[in-house]
Amino acid sequence: MNFWKLTYFLLPFIFINQTIAFDTSVKGFIALDLANIEKIEGKKLDPQVGIGVLDLKVFAEQDGLTFNMKLDLDGKLAEANNIFEEAYVGYRGIRDWRFNAGKGVIKFQNIHWGVAENSYQDGGSIISTENSWRKLSRRAFVSTSYGHKNVGFLNTTSIFGDSSEIKTNDDGNPTYDTTCTNTNGCSPTYVKGYTYEQVKAFNINKQIGLANKFEYFFDKDITLTQGLVANRNKFTDKTSWAATVSFRYETEPLEVWSEIIYGYTSTAPYEKYATYAKTETFAQLGMEYALTPDWSYLANAEFLIVDDQAHTYRDFVIGSKTFKKDSYTIKKDGSRYKSQQGKFETGVKYKLNKSAHITFAGIAERKEVEKDGVKDLKRIDGVYDPNRSAYKFITSLSYWF
Repeated sequence: MNFWKLTYFLLPFIFINQTIAFDTSVKGFIALDLANIEKIEGKKLDPQVGIGVLDLKVFAEQDGLTFNMKLDLDGKLAEANNIFEEAYVGYRGIRDWRFNAGKGVIKFQNIHWGVAENSYQDGGSIISTENSWRKLSRRAFVSTSYGHKNVGFLNTTSIFGDSSEIKTNDDGNPTYDTTCTNTNGCSPTYVKGYTYEQVKAFNINKQIGLANKFEYFFDKDITLTQGLVANRNKFTDKTSWAATVSFRYETEPLEVWSEIIYGYTSTAPYEKYATYAKTETFAQLGMEYALTPDWSYLANAEFLIVDDQAHTYRDFVIGSKTFKKDSYTIKKDGSRYKSQQGKFETGVKYKLNKSAHITFAGIAERKEVEKDGVKDLKRIDGVYDPNRSAYKFITSLSYWF
């Protein structure tokens, strides 16, 4: 059963009796790295200038109907349907209720920007991270929300699936991305992973996820958030899940944000970023204080603890062919990896106008990893930059339009 057949059937009826006159607006965000000097321990100094982030968002509204589309212009545009990070329709025609369906970000956590770069939850790291629970973007979903600030709370529940699915054959078994290292019938055949396909709609017989985000507004200044998410696909024996609690205080001249996330992840052995069992804890605490109407001071600290037990790979046979793990692609096998990572940012921000500012910041980061209890290794297969420190000095221009 395809989850979206019913949705596609009902959409035309939603638009009946609607006129073609829409109130539309185009919103976008661009971040330019005007001067960026990066140093990773054991590597050369790396000066950079260029585009940091480039997103474009289109919003349209008519009566109770809305349409949101976000183009990820700095993403992997060669993959089918990948240019659209968000593309969904919403309905707000019933008081205090919202209904959305399409492709977008699943709401369960609060993704807060740091000082000069993304948080760990949005891929912001000089030396990369080992966590699995990051922003759940590019998901096909249906969601229902009730409430708003005037009511005192907002609760959002979503059903979702990944827009990248494991490809299957006619028997429903996964297909493999393989390499052939000999000319003698390709046996053994070496497996790099499952093959994937970009889909416009997910199939609940293959995968399904559930998420809930509850926001409680004490007043106009304080927001408490609690989130839960769980997902599973047919090739994994266990359910992956995460829970989060966050706090935000926002008033003049001070803003404070914080979040704690605890998650568990288990995947099939040949999935992307495969793990047999991984637990992770993320914590963030940041603030911005307005020194003058134009100048602000910012500080942001993030910590990440990950305990990852890798799959143990064994040969398997399909038909007359023997399949083995491709060691060039799959680096982690049977070992346990424990990592502790922290990042601290500080800097000042100058407001150029209502929609643009320039930031001068410094970042310090440290990543400590042990493999099977062995510490201080400078090289670990499958782990980027273990047991290293990194620093960055950055001047960036951010512009909303």
